[in-house]
Amino acid sequence: MGSDLAIGSDDITGLGIGLTVALVVLAVLIVLVVKALVVRVLTVIVVVVLGVLVWQQRQHVRDAYNSHSCDLNATYFGVHLDAPDHVRRACAQRRSGS
Repeated sequence: MGSDLAIGSDDITGLGIGLTVALVVLAVLIVLVVKALVVRVLTVIVVVVLGVLVWQQRQHVRDAYNSHSCDLNATYFGVHLDAPDHVRRACAQRRSGS
């Protein structure tokens, strides 16, 4: 009676192979899920950082043109910008009025 429920050495070999295959499949699935999550998180981080950099550069240009010093040498990511005509006229009026 007890021998019907016992596991033989042949059963252990088959069971070991089955468990190994199942663990490999599970590991591959986990890697794919983690990879997808990591890619999404990194993409969000890169987009947020780029957004912050663009906003800071925009604010830098805005501050340079709106200041009372009339600094017309603003740069946007290192590229020198030409001030708009209305900013040049306002600065010319401030200089002539001083």
